[in-house]
Amino acid sequence: MRKIFKTGHSLAVTLSKKVLEDLGWKEGDRVEVNADADHRRVIIKPVGHREQLSLGIKVRPSFK
Repeated sequence: MRKIFKTGHSLAVTLSKKVLEDLGWKEGDRVEVNADADHRRVIIKPVGHREQLSLGIKVRPSFK
């Protein structure tokens, strides 16, 4: 269980070391935070290199 606490002008919740390790997240990783008000839950998803679109382009070296 976690407690919501005040930090500056915002409220915050910390994530345990185990949760971060289980998700493979570390300090500095970027995440997107969304609210699902209908189900009263918060959804946190990683953003950045882990979700980049793979175009399947093959690069060949040029020969001179």
